[in-house]
Amino acid sequence: MATRVLHYAATALLEGTFIFWVLVSGPAFRRIAAAQGLQTRLDRRLLTLAWSSLLLAVVTGGAWLVIVGSQMSGMPLAGVVQSGVVKIVLTQTRFGVAWLIRAALLVVLAGCLALQSRTRRQVTGWIGLLAAAAFIATLAWAGHGAATEQVPFDALHLPADILHLLATGAWLGALLPLAIMLSAVGREGSPDEVAVAQAATLRFSTIALASVGTLLVTGIVNAWFLSGSIPALLGTQYGQLLLVKVLLFATMIAVASRNRRRFIPALTAAASDAAVRLRAVRQLKSNVSIEASIGILVLAIVGTMGILPPGLHTEPRWPLPFQVDLSEIATRVQPVLDGIAIAIVLCLVAVAFAAQKRRHRVLAASVVGLVVFSGIGLVVIRPAIVRAYPTTYFASTQPYSAPSVARGAPLFSANCVVCHGAGGRGDGPMAAKLPVRPADLTGPHLFAHKIGDIFWWVSYGSDNRVMPGFANTLTPDQRWDLINFVLARTAGLLMAKAGSQITSTAAPPLPDFAYEQNGAQNTLSQTLKSGPVLIVLFAAQPPRARLQQLASLQPRLASAGLHIVAVGLGPRVSSAPLIATVSDDVRATLALFRSGTDGGETELMLDRNASVRARWTASGSGGLADDPTLLADAVRVASIPVAAANHAGHAH
Repeated sequence: MATRVLHYAATALLEGTFIFWVLVSGPAFRRIAAAQGLQTRLDRRLLTLAWSSLLLAVVTGGAWLVIVGSQMSGMPLAGVVQSGVVKIVLTQTRFGVAWLIRAALLVVLAGCLALQSRTRRQVTGWIGLLAAAAFIATLAWAGHGAATEQVPFDALHLPADILHLLATGAWLGALLPLAIMLSAVGREGSPDEVAVAQAATLRFSTIALASVGTLLVTGIVNAWFLSGSIPALLGTQYGQLLLVKVLLFATMIAVASRNRRRFIPALTAAASDAAVRLRAVRQLKSNVSIEASIGILVLAIVGTMGILPPGLHTEPRWPLPFQVDLSEIATRVQPVLDGIAIAIVLCLVAVAFAAQKRRHRVLAASVVGLVVFSGIGLVVIRPAIVRAYPTTYFASTQPYSAPSVARGAPLFSANCVVCHGAGGRGDGPMAAKLPVRPADLTGPHLFAHKIGDIFWWVSYGSDNRVMPGFANTLTPDQRWDLINFVLARTAGLLMAKAGSQITSTAAPPLPDFAYEQNGAQNTLSQTLKSGPVLIVLFAAQPPRARLQQLASLQPRLASAGLHIVAVGLGPRVSSAPLIATVSDDVRATLALFRSGTDGGETELMLDRNASVRARWTASGSGGLADDPTLLADAVRVASIPVAAANHAGHAH
């Protein structure tokens, strides 16, 4: 971590020093030529700062490279250097290519500094500024921004990361050169030097303002990609550090705002009073030093965050005993809640405006409005405040698929049947002796709970410990397997009540499974990417006539985007059209979605989210769907939108 922090600091100082030379002090000295003595002293100190930063960047950059090589190879640091791993990292990884480019930029920067010590030509400074900007920008390829992919708007992350780094160097990196200048002026205090300090401060203030705006926008983008949810912010170490960083950033803005509103105008207005001017310079220097100190803390946090997995890539451990679940609020009340939220925001804006302009009546009225609307909001949102657990926002580490469901079935039999019963209806042998009846695990209420809540109950028990926890008995993966089995069995029972009419209401999904059809291996989830699927389930002998009918209709169904997968649930299945070969785990799982009274065949039409949208059985009142019905329903189901990719909550 120390290596990263020092490298970030050195890199930011290099960019900041060149920005100060080219855009701040250079123009200020050109306006006031009489301050040549100050310029000579300042250039000497800035050169020392820049050379020190460059040397630190070389050392820490090399150490960072060796550490990465050690992490990739699993070898000790000394072994990495001797075994040639560094060469492999440099030539065969994206990180290494970025480091080679940065090494070339360091050579350019060293040349610019050597020339800068001999001449004050602007072109040297501009080349150095471009090289320093590229040097800090290429750090983005060592961070999370270059690795973001397969999430919505992922193309934005890397550019946002680059701009964030550039703005960091422009603001934080230039603070120390500004402090050095103000310190020098504060000691000497000639009118010309104070005038230079005044001009330089105004120019720096403009750059800082633009940098803060860029940091705000790009910071929001980065936070959305790496910690884009409240649980990830509050429940992960990465998110908590990000909140501390935001707090420090806000403190820096407050200090900078005080400089801009109070000390810079004082420096400008006091042009005729040498004592007041010097006092303003010294106060400004003190505040700039405070800003720079806070900036160092920010860099330390950034360095720590760089070695942590982002908040969205880890399980958030929810720290509060409650959660706000807006799905608990009636749909008709939602617009009221939206209106209250808008009113609260307007009141906050009015409070800030009135406080700034010192309009006390408006301020008082805004505060009253804020209190009233907040109180109404609390009353409206009260039903959405429900109990939460540390694992409430956990995501399953085991995919909802046939192998996991199959592994969960014997775990349920071994650990849950005695209370919940073999069928999961809460009627096990021990149920009557318990003070609280075990939950019926076959009802639709099961899908109303967050899966993380269910994981907590399975792990640590519920109902005042009437239900025991299994954290000491089952591994986390086994608990997820057990939960997947319970969910799949309940989904199968609920699907048995589904009819042949297409609906778009929420429906439990079918577990994913692998199959081989016509010599090609595939999975249900992969097949659903190109359209809905008709699953044909039969017990023993294939329904040849029906499969022949579907096979002849397949070209027309395929034009509507519908795929057909027929699965025999018996131990031996003879060949017939459309039949897929599956494993025993898949047969056992799909058997949960077939009724023993279906007349030998069940057909399920799945939308692209794997949710069952229609169900037919050979023994049903209307029998199996005819050709026109299948064609029409395929078109309707294909039009059901695919659920948006979940940006948050995935775990590795």
